[in-house]
Amino acid sequence: MVAQSRRAVRSWALWTLSVPALGMVLLVDLAAIGYGVHAFSALPSGRGLEIVFALTVSALISVEGARRVESRRRRGGALHKDLAPAWMIAAALVLHPALAILVAVLLRIWWRIRAGKCVPYRWAFSTAVHVLAIGAAHAVYLSARELAVGSELGLVISMAGGALAYVATDTLLCGLAISLIVPGSSRQDTVGGKDDLCVDATAGTLGCLLAAATLVSPWFAFVAIPITLTAQRALLLGQLESEAQTDPKTSLGRVDWWRRRTEEMLRVSRTQREPMAVLLIDIDHFKLVNDRHGHLVGDEALRAVATILRSAIRTKDVIGRFGGEEFVIALPDTDLDDATVTADRLRSAVAASPLAAMCAGVLDDPDLDPDTFRLTVSIGVAVYPADGSTVDDLLLRADRAMYAAKAAGRDRVRLAADMLIEPQRSFEPGRAGTAARPPADLQHR
Repeated sequence: MVAQSRRAVRSWALWTLSVPALGMVLLVDLAAIGYGVHAFSALPSGRGLEIVFALTVSALISVEGARRVESRRRRGGALHKDLAPAWMIAAALVLHPALAILVAVLLRIWWRIRAGKCVPYRWAFSTAVHVLAIGAAHAVYLSARELAVGSELGLVISMAGGALAYVATDTLLCGLAISLIVPGSSRQDTVGGKDDLCVDATAGTLGCLLAAATLVSPWFAFVAIPITLTAQRALLLGQLESEAQTDPKTSLGRVDWWRRRTEEMLRVSRTQREPMAVLLIDIDHFKLVNDRHGHLVGDEALRAVATILRSAIRTKDVIGRFGGEEFVIALPDTDLDDATVTADRLRSAVAASPLAAMCAGVLDDPDLDPDTFRLTVSIGVAVYPADGSTVDDLLLRADRAMYAAKAAGRDRVRLAADMLIEPQRSFEPGRAGTAARPPADLQHR
């Protein structure tokens, strides 16, 4: 029995963390335990239990009511923000810290029961972060109240300060932990983007309103339930809009989204009199991959190429899936020389990548050699203003240059500036630049 217990302990995911990450997790857990013990030892009486009951029950109803919405909103990665902290913020502002911790722990236990499988150390760490955030919020609230005794405006400012302290503590501790546990995480991976900040602001504001309402009567907490359910659904709208603009196979932007962004870039380039480049990229002989190895491998290879391209461009560059096996990239503030260097770098990156390693999990075809399964791309380059003054013009010229690269043997970069100038026509995604060939999306190159 003892040996089995030791083996079970040794198998904990906690021990897979790096030393800095392990130290961070354990330090936060111990700090939360110490603060919780101190808070409960200083609890003067059981007054406020009705508020604990009202906040906990109304929070559980809200969480359960929004369960399907949150399941839809939940994305990959370690960071996920919702409105559940609003109830903990309200508890931190109107209750003794010990009772506020009780509300947080009850909500976290319910989440653990309903979540099913989860990584225990992550659940414990997240709970500890909430406990420390409650302590920070309560301390800031009391300090601000002492400076503005008897002032209604002071009460509002004190609550806002407490809510801000809660959100800041939660964001900083979770962001630091993610950066240590997942090395190389971006700022958005650790602290979130604009949408996540909006969720934090909504949770903080709702927490202040809940706190003010429960000061009048604890049962006002239940009035907030339909508000939170509606707010949760509103949070989903941004994600649905993002999904509508994202190609599901490659996670790149759809061509209509890319066109809108590129037209905005082009307007800026005209105003500031700066160059801008457009690259049209096509995977060579991609149809052979589907024919020989199946569409599952083909889809994985498509995703792999998209990942390579996205990782090899700047953050201000805009990449999208043009259709089929084609990609398109807009490079702001980029002249012909820089665009040529970028295009050749992208071509080399794809050609040098062992796609078999990136397609792990679907490579069960015995004819697929992991050492030789590589793809190449042909790239056409067009630059504003020399090659055109509109997005359609640039796409048309880049398309012709890309076909010239294919005609020259593939795995090449060709410039629109080197092509013979022909009468220009309107160019649309999925349509060829000339009437002599079929739609670009339907060709197998």
